[in-house]
Amino acid sequence: MNLNIKELLSISRPRFWMYVLGTFLVGMISSGNPFNYDTETTILLVVFSIFFSFPANLLIYGVNDIYDYETDILNDKKSNYEKILSPAKHKKLWMIICLLTFPFITCLFFVSTYTLCAIVVFIFMGLFYSAPPIRAKSKPPLDILFSSIIYISPGIIGFLITGNTKVQWLAVLGGLIWASAMQTYSAVPDIKADRASGVETLATKLGHRKALWFCLLAYLLSSIIGTIYVGTVAVLFGTVYVVVVALSLYNSTKVFKYYTYFPLINIIGGTVLFFYLFFNELR
Repeated sequence: MNLNIKELLSISRPRFWMYVLGTFLVGMISSGNPFNYDTETTILLVVFSIFFSFPANLLIYGVNDIYDYETDILNDKKSNYEKILSPAKHKKLWMIICLLTFPFITCLFFVSTYTLCAIVVFIFMGLFYSAPPIRAKSKPPLDILFSSIIYISPGIIGFLITGNTKVQWLAVLGGLIWASAMQTYSAVPDIKADRASGVETLATKLGHRKALWFCLLAYLLSSIIGTIYVGTVAVLFGTVYVVVVALSLYNSTKVFKYYTYFPLINIIGGTVLFFYLFFNELR
């Protein structure tokens, strides 16, 4: 069966594109003034900005939809908020994912060894978060480890492509902790469906309230680390995330409703962080 462009866009979750594209751009801008890079570096940054929009997200979420079918048909969140991909379209989707990813693989000949390793890590995590034999999303705590690396590694890639190798690993750790909270919070509305289909996640292990407490503490810790690098910006958005989780603890029936706000919150937060770093580099 054929997949049209509207279906492919839906599978790639456009509202989530900035989760990897945004971290890529933040990593790039944290390395220095983008107007100072040579032509080859600029071309690579543009090429991978394109990759981390539609192609990379189709890879992440397309593989997820292929291997999550048995869980998705039991999940009201999936049927009402997203789309369930028919098994008849799985093979076609695999072909499209490979065709869209291959042109960017050829660019790996032009990047440094460090950048190459980071890109390989991203693709590996993106595939095996959902796909067997690892299927990390059903093996806590691998679920939050793989998911966090998927969303933070593009920032490292953006940083390394510029030629800068002095990675601030404490900042990376803060990002990973933030991403682990985001992944766990998104899994809370799935607890019932995941348990019904026999899928284990950190959220199903902890249960509803303990999972939310984990998210609250993780957001708090990541914002504390963030203040070292961006000061009040981290405090501001850390407060927003903590308040959302606190509201979820207060009224557990509205977790899914609050979850739907996260793409907008993350996009606003990422945009503010990008321009904060951008104007700092221009000084």
